Amino acid sequence: MATQGIIEVHTHTFRTADMGLRWQRALGNASPPRAGTVEELLKIMGQANIVQAVMLMYTPTQFMYEARVKDIPAKEPERSKADAALKAQVIARMVENNEWACQVTRQHPNLVSFLGVDPVFMTREEMAKEIDDKVKKGAKGVKIVPINLRMYGSDPRLWPVYEECHRRRLPLLSQAGGSPEGGHDPWGRPKYFEEAARAFPNMRIILAHLGAGYEAEVAALTSKYPNVFADLSGRLHLIGSPGEWTREEAAQWIRRIGADRVMFGTNFPMNDPAQYARVLDALPLTEEEKARIGAGNARRVIGL
Repeated sequence: MATQGIIEVHTHTFRTADMGLRWQRALGNASPPRAGTVEELLKIMGQANIVQAVMLMYTPTQFMYEARVKDIPAKEPERSKADAALKAQVIARMVENNEWACQVTRQHPNLVSFLGVDPVFMTREEMAKEIDDKVKKGAKGVKIVPINLRMYGSDPRLWPVYEECHRRRLPLLSQAGGSPEGGHDPWGRPKYFEEAARAFPNMRIILAHLGAGYEAEVAALTSKYPNVFADLSGRLHLIGSPGEWTREEAAQWIRRIGADRVMFGTNFPMNDPAQYARVLDALPLTEEEKARIGAGNARRVIGL
């Protein structure tokens, strides 16, 4: 695995260190160990023999909207006008982030971008236009975060996104798994992607975090659909800790999901890609399995 180099499919990068630190603190990390700048990622890639990395452009549009909507006027027609302006503002920020990522990948050929979309605030035409524009500028896939959108993978509002990915043969990477909240399933629960996997066979669905608590559902999907995959992000840094997977258990789950379906990912900057590379190398897997997970599967699925 080490000789051919690793492809990291799950990173989050930011234009400035301050932006990256604030984003992580908003997620509950009071003392982020890394800021998430491009320069920081490139340095770690050099140290860990990571030859390519995917920058996932996740802009928390719904959270941004909810944080600001309380400040708009209470009475009509001012409220409707201000509400529309706020929605347009958060979508503009997302588009701006997508554009920045495409600029970065032009400067650094070893970096790849997946663009973000928002099926809540964007129309079918707006999403198609944004996907078309960013793919022309080099984006290799689409990123969604169900917990931000507050929708399941089966939500009809996602169908225009799936149709574009299917038509263009693009991969779609989604946050997956989580904990039940408010009496309902986690928004990213893997089973809700089954209908999309069946209906859009040309769209390769990458379920992040091995399904985070719903690994059996990911394994069920990969056993039925050749276009479903997973990544290791957020799952290897606690291997061997009390209450967490042992190396043997991690290897068992990877094989159950399929060593030809799992890709190396970390959730940088929250996790350290160099540490993940060491942990993957130490798992009781064959060298062929490690090579597939480390880079082979990503080359095939993303087209690198």
